[in-house]
Amino acid sequence: MKIKDSILLLLKNLLHPVGIAGLVIALAIPFLIYLAGDPSGSHKEIIRQLDLKLPLWLFIVQLLAGIALLCSLHKDFGKWFKGILPEKSFCIVSVIFATAIAIFAGTQIEARHRVQSDESVFMAVAQNMYYNNESGTCNQGIFTDHTLTCTSKSNSFKTKGLAFLYYLGMPVFGKDLHWIFNAELMMLPLAFLLMFLAIVAWTRQPLLAFFASLLMALQPTVLFQFRAMSVEPLYIFLSALSLFFFKWAYDRNTVKHWTLLALTLAFFAQTRQETAFCLFAFIFFALPKLLDRRDFKAPSFFVTLSLFSVPALLTISYFQGFGFQGGEFEAHGHFFEDLAKNWTEMTRPLKENGELENPFLTYFNYLFAIGAIYLVFRAIYDARKGDRFYLWTLVFLVLYHVQTYMILENVSGDFSIQINQRYSLVMLPSMAFVGALPIAHAIEYFADSIDNKNRAKIAFAGMLIAAIVFSGWTFHYKEDFNKNIMYNRNHLTTEEYEILGWLKEQPAKDRFFIYGRPWHFVGYGISSIHYDRARQMSTAELDELVEKYKGEVYYIRGLDCWDSHTYHKKAVEHRIPTTCDVFEREMDLVGVKNILITNNYWVQIAKFNGRKTYNPEKIIVVKDIEPVLDSLGVSLKILLKETSEASKNWNYTATLNGKIIGAAPYQEGFYEIWNAADSLQQGYNQFRVVVMDTEKHTKLADISKYYFNNAGGAMPLPQSMLAENRQDWGKLHWGKSIEDHEMVLDGQHFTTGFSTHASSETAFNLEGKYRAFRISFGLDDESLCSEGVSVQILGDGNVLATSPVFQNGVIHTLSANTEGIQKLTLKTVPKGSIDCSHVDFVHPFLIP
Repeated sequence: MKIKDSILLLLKNLLHPVGIAGLVIALAIPFLIYLAGDPSGSHKEIIRQLDLKLPLWLFIVQLLAGIALLCSLHKDFGKWFKGILPEKSFCIVSVIFATAIAIFAGTQIEARHRVQSDESVFMAVAQNMYYNNESGTCNQGIFTDHTLTCTSKSNSFKTKGLAFLYYLGMPVFGKDLHWIFNAELMMLPLAFLLMFLAIVAWTRQPLLAFFASLLMALQPTVLFQFRAMSVEPLYIFLSALSLFFFKWAYDRNTVKHWTLLALTLAFFAQTRQETAFCLFAFIFFALPKLLDRRDFKAPSFFVTLSLFSVPALLTISYFQGFGFQGGEFEAHGHFFEDLAKNWTEMTRPLKENGELENPFLTYFNYLFAIGAIYLVFRAIYDARKGDRFYLWTLVFLVLYHVQTYMILENVSGDFSIQINQRYSLVMLPSMAFVGALPIAHAIEYFADSIDNKNRAKIAFAGMLIAAIVFSGWTFHYKEDFNKNIMYNRNHLTTEEYEILGWLKEQPAKDRFFIYGRPWHFVGYGISSIHYDRARQMSTAELDELVEKYKGEVYYIRGLDCWDSHTYHKKAVEHRIPTTCDVFEREMDLVGVKNILITNNYWVQIAKFNGRKTYNPEKIIVVKDIEPVLDSLGVSLKILLKETSEASKNWNYTATLNGKIIGAAPYQEGFYEIWNAADSLQQGYNQFRVVVMDTEKHTKLADISKYYFNNAGGAMPLPQSMLAENRQDWGKLHWGKSIEDHEMVLDGQHFTTGFSTHASSETAFNLEGKYRAFRISFGLDDESLCSEGVSVQILGDGNVLATSPVFQNGVIHTLSANTEGIQKLTLKTVPKGSIDCSHVDFVHPFLIP
């Protein structure tokens, strides 16, 4: 029959009343939903409400319908399943390798988040589903008496299938959702075996099916994601299940079978928004069976698929025009750019120390390239002989991966951005299948050429040897998996990991957190609100909150608080340092834990005690440090301005170079503290005033002022004496840090001195005129990841003084005898790597 006649016959079988009605309904649903979500239209609020209220109930109906169909078809499935099963030896080996890989992943890869915000969104949606029957993200929520009050919620830009599965598990496994890590790990062997069975069912080639499943499961990025809470493992599982059920429906060709497939595909569409595009491949190849006669198969399939895809369609419709990606770049139009860049990322060589550069194995990508060439050649060659199996396989893969085009077309498809590498899981199963083709066929050809009679045994032995080699290659990167080596650069994930680690160390209590991303806590069943929400609450409400949680209210300063710089130029980020700074000025906080994440920032955890009842800026003012007549000494003048009731529990302490020169209960007024000349040291002197709350044991104010004592001719080291400077990174800055900020050492601010980057040598011309030199130094707080630095003072090439190796958080001082020295050199020596070694030299002075 000609193609034209075949198409006309299919159309004829569709054009009956039920068929036409089914097609119209199936097309109308996505069309109307998308049209209603137009940002310029008047129906977007309807879509918003449907997106919040409808998905959960559709999922429940979908689940019940699927269970009912499976129950009614279970006997038929048993018969069909026996018919597609390969030899027992292949099944046993598949189970063994699937189990071994799962055990490896479970024992060598730590269960933790790897794409923090996305994973937390699914969790926060699941909590909202469970407590409120809504499918939006609970951005800020308070758990009370088995209820969740979402003080802020929004439509989730993520599809909701994964959240629904969490919802189903919560009554059984717990509402804190920690069990999800184990659940995702369990999916790994199941996905392996389902993929194996699906390929066997379609190809009747167990060798090919085994290698395809094995190669997929052995990829590092797959293993990492199956030890996280990402949606991509569910994608792999459902893609295999869809192919498996597709073959069952294709073979049995009844309304029930096709309806069950439609339910499965509709839920598959709930994994990622782009997944909807891969459904066209299934529909295209299903049409000849669906329309082989006039019956209810086609309308039932199309209406079911369209109706139960509504949750994904609502999400796509509502978020039309939202700028989640792009940053400084256009969001779309990056297909060829990303294709080339991702090939580079996925084929990077090992680091010099043998570690993986990215969670991809280079050989896999080259196997795919060889397999793609082989598949095209085989498709053309066999088609000329009348066998179109590989041609149709190629067509299916092309149609299926329209979704891959949609991913790579977007700026978020750039795998050089680490968090985007998980998108490769959409492609890896197909890449594994294509890469397995030449391996499986080469082994079969080799076995046949050696001994035709025993080719099956030889091929099986060859399969085992190759499988052990491939598995061993992945397993030998055990240390990389142990170190989470490819995901340590994800700062937000590391932040969350450290916070949860701290939380595990604490005794079990009901706690409340104030945080920049409160949905991270809400997802785990922990009450949390945003900084802005806390600031909007009245003082009485905040006090009531602290009392309700018995003092277990915490403030966390995280990544979003540290600066306003966007580190991913292709991402839309929202940093809020000013919000955090204002919050800290207004609120009564007591530091509990500081955790270094990177050289850029710390995570700081503080106990929250409510709003301050005093003005921090009025606590103390150091007016001046003035010399007394005839050089008898200096006078420190301070003004205490706070008059609130809280100040009755305060005291202040004044020190000169660390020695107490005054201490008393805090009381409003002007104070003058005289210091004799002999109490001053030559050069720089530090006057420091600290105000403490004696009841809460917290520091309220800490102010330092510096006075230069020129007794004996002491003089600050002038910039004019600078002779030369050499350093391994950046350039010397006078009066500023190496990154041109104010110099800050251990929280203390300095304006006099200069900064370098280790290793460095900075020389000054003394011309033999000075007998002594003194200087303080440390690592600037702007960069916190240095392995350590030591400082040497050299005079005409000879070492005059050496400091111990120091890291951030300390200030050292060195003195040297410079009698007769012509050239004075300050040398910085890094302990290991030079990274982050920003050395500030402050308060340098000379004595003639």
